[in-house]
Amino acid sequence: MSTSQTLERVNAVGQGTPTFAGRTKASTWSPSRLIAPAALGLILLTFSVLSPVFLTVGNLVGILGQVSLLAMVAVGLTVVVRAGGIDLSVGVSLDLGALASAWLIADGYRAWVAVVGGLLIALVVGVVNALLIVALRIPAFLATLSIWFVGTSAQQLLTGGGAPIYLSAPRVPEGFAVLGRGYFLGVDAAVINTAAVVLGVGLLIGITRYGRTLTLTGEQPSAARISGLRTAPLLASAYVFCALICGFAGVILAARTNGYVPASGQAYLMDAIGAVFIGATLSRFGRVSVPGTIVGVLIFALLNNGMNLLGLPFFWQGLGRGIVLLAILLLGVLLQHSNNASATHWTRWLRTTKSS
Repeated sequence: MSTSQTLERVNAVGQGTPTFAGRTKASTWSPSRLIAPAALGLILLTFSVLSPVFLTVGNLVGILGQVSLLAMVAVGLTVVVRAGGIDLSVGVSLDLGALASAWLIADGYRAWVAVVGGLLIALVVGVVNALLIVALRIPAFLATLSIWFVGTSAQQLLTGGGAPIYLSAPRVPEGFAVLGRGYFLGVDAAVINTAAVVLGVGLLIGITRYGRTLTLTGEQPSAARISGLRTAPLLASAYVFCALICGFAGVILAARTNGYVPASGQAYLMDAIGAVFIGATLSRFGRVSVPGTIVGVLIFALLNNGMNLLGLPFFWQGLGRGIVLLAILLLGVLLQHSNNASATHWTRWLRTTKSS
């Protein structure tokens, strides 16, 4: 059986074999797919009423700049989850990318050397993750958690106990500074870089053969192996790809802040995981995707910004994100069960009608 035939069969199995046309339509237009967009609309409506500043152009543009790095990390994580894995070391990849690039700039190296250095150190994290998970078959959660501990300690050792690195603005090459603080036609360079990554990854896993085989590896690993796909390299590539994206986010962070602060990337981990799985509710199969992840990122970004404008203490933000995440997931489960129960009821009624 060819790979393309296997992909077609797996897609057919994933969609289910409907007993009548109405069931297919109900499955396609499940109400659970509207939960995340509805939550996004409700947040927009609520804070636009509570704060006159919320829907202003300046505030919305500022939100895009603030959320750009989270979006990049979440998109990198989407690739890994799409392949059937999980990566808790995304913050380490970001931090080490920022550390290497800031360190090289502080030592007087050119901008391109700093960028390449940041990407290479992040690449090491991805390769180590791939070796642990694919070659040694250590569960992804435990392997990446171990790298999280090791990477966090490595940052402290390399910086003399966690001392930040501050770059003098006049000594920062313009080619490096523009990555995080430049503007093009009035648009923040960080937003442009993030948009390029989001678009590139979205097209890669959405329409290319690599994306289809990666999805098959994550959702139907047995079928992928039977069809002759080399699932191990595909899974390894997902971890390497994720680490590179997060490393690039670290380079942009260093350029944006003119320096490096140890463990600053850890703040993105939980929000990235939440955004990825919020986005999965947009799919009738619970499949993570780049557009869905961006919806999840925007939900968190708008929620945080709205609470900041209202002057709420920072610890309310974690509570708000947790409540929204839990509500979206619970509603998704309840609506899915309701949809399945309705489909089962009509199937039984149809069978009864036929038998009579």
